[in-house]
Amino acid sequence: MTSAVIVQLPFPSTAEPDPHLTRYYADYDATFRADFPEYFIPQDGLWEMPLWVAHLTALVRSGGLDSRFCDLSRQPAQPEGCAEAILADSSPGDLVLISPLAQNLRLALHVAPLLRRAGRKVVLGGNMAPLVDPDEVDLVHRGQLTPALVGRLVGLARGTGRLSENLPVLGRADDLIDWVPDYRHLDGYRGQVPLLRLNASHGCLYRCSFCGDAWTRQLILVHRRALEAEVDRLTARFPEARLFYIGDKTFGQSPEAVRNLIDVFADRPGYRFIVQTHVMQVRPAILEQMQALGVAAVELGFESGDSELLKRMSKLSRGLDDYGRKVRLLHDGGLRVVLNVMGGLDEETEESHAQTVDWLWQHRELLWLFNLYNFVPYPLVPDFARLRPRIFDWDFANWREDAPPVYRPRNLTPDRSWELFQEKVARAGRIVGERLGQLT
Repeated sequence: MTSAVIVQLPFPSTAEPDPHLTRYYADYDATFRADFPEYFIPQDGLWEMPLWVAHLTALVRSGGLDSRFCDLSRQPAQPEGCAEAILADSSPGDLVLISPLAQNLRLALHVAPLLRRAGRKVVLGGNMAPLVDPDEVDLVHRGQLTPALVGRLVGLARGTGRLSENLPVLGRADDLIDWVPDYRHLDGYRGQVPLLRLNASHGCLYRCSFCGDAWTRQLILVHRRALEAEVDRLTARFPEARLFYIGDKTFGQSPEAVRNLIDVFADRPGYRFIVQTHVMQVRPAILEQMQALGVAAVELGFESGDSELLKRMSKLSRGLDDYGRKVRLLHDGGLRVVLNVMGGLDEETEESHAQTVDWLWQHRELLWLFNLYNFVPYPLVPDFARLRPRIFDWDFANWREDAPPVYRPRNLTPDRSWELFQEKVARAGRIVGERLGQLT
C-alpha cells in the first residue's frame, strides 16, 4: 500500500549569528521569561512544532493514505545523509512530502533526485514552491493546504499529476476548515516546546506589499467543533504547555474566530495567550475580547515610523499619532506590546529610518519587546515580481531575516540598508536592556 512520508528537513547553518542580534535576543529572552517563567528556548532542535505536519497528517489520512513522519531537524544538512534516512523510512512508490523554507530549499532540491531515482515520488510545497521547476520533483503544490490536495496526492500515487494549483479567491471564504490537525507524529515534541500554536482562522485580507502572508488574499474560518477538538488533542498530548500563540495573522479580523476562541477556552483556566494583529484592528471592543480570552501580549505590526512609506507599500495606517494611541490603549489595558519592526524595506530612506528609531524611543515606556526583521523578497511577497530584477544573491541559504539584504533597495545601497537595520537593533537593545537592568 502506498504511504506518504512527511519530511522535516534540517536547516543549514551558513553563517555565524549576527552578534548584535544575538545580544539583543539574549535580553529579549530574559525579559520574556521574567513574565513567562514557563517559557524556554530548546537547545537542540525546533523551538516550535511543525504545525504543517499535523495538517498534512490529517488530510492524507482522509484520503485513505497511511503516513509516517521523518524528522531530520537534528540531522546534518547533507543531501546524501538526508536521502538515506528518508529511503530507510519508505518504500518504492511512496510519496515523500516536503515543505522547505528558503534556507533549506536548495537542500530539498538536492535530495529530490536521489529519492526519485530510488522510486519515491517527491511532492514539494510551501512558501518557496513558486520558484521550483515542476520537472525537478513529481508534484509542486502551490497554495493552501485543503482537502483538494488529497485528491491530487491520491492521483499521484496512482501515476497521474504534475502541478497542483490551489490559489485562493480574494475575500472571506464561504467554506470552513472542518478537519482537525492530527498530532500523532509529533509526540516526540512533548515537553520540548515552550508554547503551542493554534489557529482559529487562516489568511489575511490586508494586502501589505512586503508581507509574505499577503498572498493568501482570503480569510478562512476554522469550524468551532474542529477548533475545540484540536484544543482537546493539544492539551491532552502537551499538558505541560500553558502558553498558546494564536497564529491568526490578524486577530480580530474574523469576529467569529475570536468568539470561538473565547468559548472554547471558557472552561479551561490557566492558559495565557499571545496574539498578533494589525493596528487598524485595535479598538476598545477588541481589547475587551483579548482580556476575556486571557491575552497577555500583543504583537503589533509597526514596520516603519514613516506613514507615507507604509502607504506606498499598501499598509493601511492612520499615522503615528494613531499608532501611539493604539499602543497606549493596549498598554493601559494590561497587555504587553511587542512591535514588529522591519528593516531593509524597498522604500526606506535615511529620513524614514530616523522617524522609526525616534518614535520607538519616545514611546519606550509603552513598549515591552521588539521582533526585528530584515526584509527578504520571498516569492509570495506581493512585491516579488517588481523586486526580482534587483535580487543579486540567489543563494537561498542567505535569504534570512537576520542577515544583510539579498536585493538592492530603491533608495539605499545594500550595505547602508544593513547599517540602518543595525541601528534599529541598537535602539531596541537599549530600550529592552535598560528595562531589564531595572528588573535585575
